[in-house]
Amino acid sequence: MHTSELSAPRPTGPAPTPPPLPLRRPWAVLLAALLFLLLTAVLSGGTLGVLKSGGFDDPAADSVAAAKLLQQHFPAAQPDLFVLVRDAGGNADSPASTAAGRSVLDQLSHQPGVRVVASYYDGADPALRSADGSAGLTAVAVAGDQDAVGRKVRTLHTLLAGRHGSSTVQFGGIGQINNDLTDRIAQDLAIAESVAIPLTLLLLVLVFRGVVAALLPLAIGVLAIVGALAALWGLAEFTSVSIFSTNLITALGLGLAVDYSLLIVARYRQERGQGDGDLAALRRTLATAGRTVLFSATIVATVLICLLVFRLYFLRSFAFAGVATVVIAVLGALGPLPAALLLLGDRIDKWPIGRVRAERPAAELRLWGRIAGAAMRRPGAAGLLVTGALLVLALPLGHAQFGIPDARALPAGTESRQVSDLLTSSFPGGDGDTLTVVAPVWTGDPSGADLASYARALSAVPGVDEVASPAGVFAAGAATPAPAPQGMTDGSSVRFDLQTKVVPYSAQGSALAQRVRAVPVPGDRLLHVAGLAAQLADTTSSLSSRLPWAVGLAVLGTLVLLLLATGSVLLPVKAVLFNALGLAAVTGAMVWVFVDGHLSGLLGFTPSPLAITMPVLLVCVAYALSMDYEVFLLSRIKERHVAGDAVELSVRAGLGESGPIITAAAGLLAVSFFAIGLSGVSLVKFFGLGTGIAILLDAVLIRGVLVPVFFRLAGERAWWAPAWVKRLTRRFEMASGH
Repeated sequence: MHTSELSAPRPTGPAPTPPPLPLRRPWAVLLAALLFLLLTAVLSGGTLGVLKSGGFDDPAADSVAAAKLLQQHFPAAQPDLFVLVRDAGGNADSPASTAAGRSVLDQLSHQPGVRVVASYYDGADPALRSADGSAGLTAVAVAGDQDAVGRKVRTLHTLLAGRHGSSTVQFGGIGQINNDLTDRIAQDLAIAESVAIPLTLLLLVLVFRGVVAALLPLAIGVLAIVGALAALWGLAEFTSVSIFSTNLITALGLGLAVDYSLLIVARYRQERGQGDGDLAALRRTLATAGRTVLFSATIVATVLICLLVFRLYFLRSFAFAGVATVVIAVLGALGPLPAALLLLGDRIDKWPIGRVRAERPAAELRLWGRIAGAAMRRPGAAGLLVTGALLVLALPLGHAQFGIPDARALPAGTESRQVSDLLTSSFPGGDGDTLTVVAPVWTGDPSGADLASYARALSAVPGVDEVASPAGVFAAGAATPAPAPQGMTDGSSVRFDLQTKVVPYSAQGSALAQRVRAVPVPGDRLLHVAGLAAQLADTTSSLSSRLPWAVGLAVLGTLVLLLLATGSVLLPVKAVLFNALGLAAVTGAMVWVFVDGHLSGLLGFTPSPLAITMPVLLVCVAYALSMDYEVFLLSRIKERHVAGDAVELSVRAGLGESGPIITAAAGLLAVSFFAIGLSGVSLVKFFGLGTGIAILLDAVLIRGVLVPVFFRLAGERAWWAPAWVKRLTRRFEMASGH
């Protein structure tokens, strides 16, 4: 089996330098790898326990500052927990249900760090009874940060949730949602690994046509996964790390380990077929395929590290997880793997499945070579057909809707999801549609005139139905007869609660938050706006301000690295443009599925606006992996071109040689991502399915068709670069071992 690698002439004489360490001390390298695996396995056991389920806010955002002020001055304004007591007979006022509700209320009231904000069982407020009369609600504020709230809610859940006579007690709210997300992701991670690892092993056996050869990439994958999880455990001691990033480790660790090992093992088999001995074969393998692996890993890590540009620790966590996984995977492929190959020798082909061959028919005659030839014979038709198909897939982007993850990300049967659905449908204001304006200090207004004036102005904002303030309740720019609610001021700080029917996680909700912030404030006092709509507006603004930097750095990094690899100016530009087309297509397809709701029944999720961070994450990871395969393909084409083949022949030969490798690698990598797409959490499902589809689209349509079309139309101009670039490239190649 052949592989693709950066062009490097085969040594014709004795090596001027000693063999690399894995070939000089193979047993020492394998022992070090084993010790690393054992140590990181111990450390990674506690990783999920120290990771967090949030990270969707910019710490510097106005809505975050408002939430902190509310927690400090008005904890009752932001309940962390909703406790629902549901009567089996459908009557929340039955003696049994009332007794259960009051028992729950009494136990909550005596818990340290817990404050009951409101309860149906302490005054029988009809707003706290469900519309069908079957359930009563208790709202609770829990002291502490997200971690402390999560721990306390878990303790309360163990104590109170479940059956109480004829009633059922269920937990909802952000505290329980975060706990359910953490638990579900841990379960899904185990499921993904239990599916991906055996299936990958089976496919590797078929690809390598041998059991021993197939086990080597799997071992490197386990090393990468366990090592990266341990790295997150260590990072969590210094910064916030999202639990969602563990899904990238599972898929990327297994996928890249397979990719890189596939290249190394395949090239080693080819070189062994030359009859020069195992050591010489491995030296040539590391000088060619090894350099490709190192170069590809550099590109992947360069793109992933650009996620550190964002302030949201959800996205930053994927940079930590991705870079750690790439580094360990490439070290495993260039260290323990060659050492194992040297020690195995002929045993690499032990327990074969079918016939193992180092030689294949002429590359030009293979399937991918024929596909390239067909595309180049009719470049206009092939290019227009594929480009048109990708543009059609991208069309749903025109009506994409974005939001912040909420309970709808969980499966419908999850406890906090059930409570959230009931709050939305059966309790007034239960869908979290309130915007809150909070002033940390409001002084110099003993008459309350400024308070009333500002509240009146807020109530006149289009989309605001009613404003509750210390000066009274206002609607449509005028005071109402309703008295001022209690708890709207603590003596210095004040808050204004805005009721609205606008869907908070929507473009309309975001626009409403901006209109509220634009209302002039008497005396230029400092105010902050909290609420779901404000959160979406701030997150959108944060991402929008940082996205150009992330995109610019990722594109610049790949352009420079591909320029050094190919010596061409046009090929890196082509790679960026083609990848952008493929990413637009897959993102549009995900909008069609997850926002429009197509296949929601089959895939088991609730259609909702895309979590605004997820397209950013999908594009970054898919872009990085597509550049991985770009290097595989261009390096083989370049090798044939340097050897003297004409452009069309080098493309047919290069794609014929690298096509089977790219197809196998892409298929195996897609399996890893599709495995995490089995998750019940819609965010994880979106990421897994989207990245898997992006990998396949890139390998088949872009590398298989559009790249040959480009070479056919560009001809020798595809390799053009100014003279100074050629000189720089030659220096780089010599410094890299060419």
